Amino acid sequence: MPALPLEHDDPRTIGRYRLTGRLGEGGQGVVYLGEGPSGERVAVKVLKTTDAAARARFAREMRAARQVAAFCTAAVLDSSAEGEVPYVVSEFIDGPSLQQRVAERGPLRGGELHRLAVNTASALAAVHGAGIVHRDLKPANVLLGPDGPRVVDFGIARAIDAETHTQLVGTPAYFAPEWLEGHPPTDRSDVFAWAGTMVYAATGHPPFGPPTSVPATLHRIANGAPDLNGVPPALRPLLAECLAKDPSHRPTARDLMVRLVDPSATTGPPAPTHPHPAPGTPPYAATTVTGSPSRRPRNLALAAAVAAAAVIALAATTYVLLSGQKDDKRDPETTKTSRTSEAAKSSTPTQASTTNAGNGTVPADFAGTWKGTLKQTGGLTLGDSTTTVTIRLTAGSAKGTADYETWDCHNTLTVSASTPTRVDFQETVNQTNGSTGFCQGGTVTLERASGSLKYTSPGVGTTTGTVSRAG
Repeated sequence: MPALPLEHDDPRTIGRYRLTGRLGEGGQGVVYLGEGPSGERVAVKVLKTTDAAARARFAREMRAARQVAAFCTAAVLDSSAEGEVPYVVSEFIDGPSLQQRVAERGPLRGGELHRLAVNTASALAAVHGAGIVHRDLKPANVLLGPDGPRVVDFGIARAIDAETHTQLVGTPAYFAPEWLEGHPPTDRSDVFAWAGTMVYAATGHPPFGPPTSVPATLHRIANGAPDLNGVPPALRPLLAECLAKDPSHRPTARDLMVRLVDPSATTGPPAPTHPHPAPGTPPYAATTVTGSPSRRPRNLALAAAVAAAAVIALAATTYVLLSGQKDDKRDPETTKTSRTSEAAKSSTPTQASTTNAGNGTVPADFAGTWKGTLKQTGGLTLGDSTTTVTIRLTAGSAKGTADYETWDCHNTLTVSASTPTRVDFQETVNQTNGSTGFCQGGTVTLERASGSLKYTSPGVGTTTGTVSRAG
């Protein structure tokens, strides 16, 4: 792909490599086009992470990555965790990403699609053979070089984990459901992401719908059946198997490689990746293809719990997730901003709640209908979000309502504590889905302020504003 000119604050050299242009930038770092000591073209990825533990993990992962067979991957040529910034140097692949190719020319067909499936499954088997879990396999990380598809960026996502304090580094549309249950990613998680990438290659969309809202996407992954309409019949059963909710029902990458090359081959049942789930861990839901008979879906309470837990876990990776969706300028996904993409807020009582526990009714001065505009900042979005809100409270009652018109979320407020100047509420949702994603409850505080009420709802995405009496 063509490189852009270096920006004024870009380095001109990294280690032994002279930088000649920019190939892209994402949440993980900046990718440069460079030249090696012998004039060979290379890709130099400079990571943004500076955490000491992340650097140590990066060094270990890159040592393993250099052992991966390079026939279907971009060979790792050099790396360093020392100096001002860590970096990795890999073979330069002169070709578009799968993401870019599909966006510009549409889905792959026939032999082109089958070759992609075989090559990427082989690459994944090689990566796993070196003891590495990719963790961020997606269309943007498959490059279509002149000699065939190559998988890139394996091992880098794990290096970032230490800094983000979470295992959910990557792109939400290709997350495996066990991540959302709190299990660490495994090689079977990569198989799930591989299948999602193949669905995208064959249809132009991920298997669980367009990634317009992070919580809505995670909800569909945890509970919904994949949409395989448009996938060739010969490939559909294998992809459905790879998209099983239970990772123990998925084949290994080596099995994939064999079965793609020889459809008559049979493989033994894969070894369970989680043979002893933690106490209280819900069973994985059955995976079915859209339009086929399916088992009874898990209940809404579980669905909400899974999605809420997943969004909380994602809090520390907001920047990585959303920047990562455009990583290397090859993954042009957008995310709408709304309260529906806000994480479940903490239900831990505030200091006022603790001090005034038992005063669980609305004071007279708070009674009535209140309207105003709220702003959400710091949530799982690329920017801030606003909505109009109408709050209805009745004096002496323990409950009220909050209707967020722009986000189409309609919640119930239950008083948890109150004083003459402040009321704390526990907020619960009356419907799961809003206009652009997943509605969430949490805690809400209203405080008197010069004839109005100051609204605060803390959490991953803090929502604040002022409401005034209507009429």
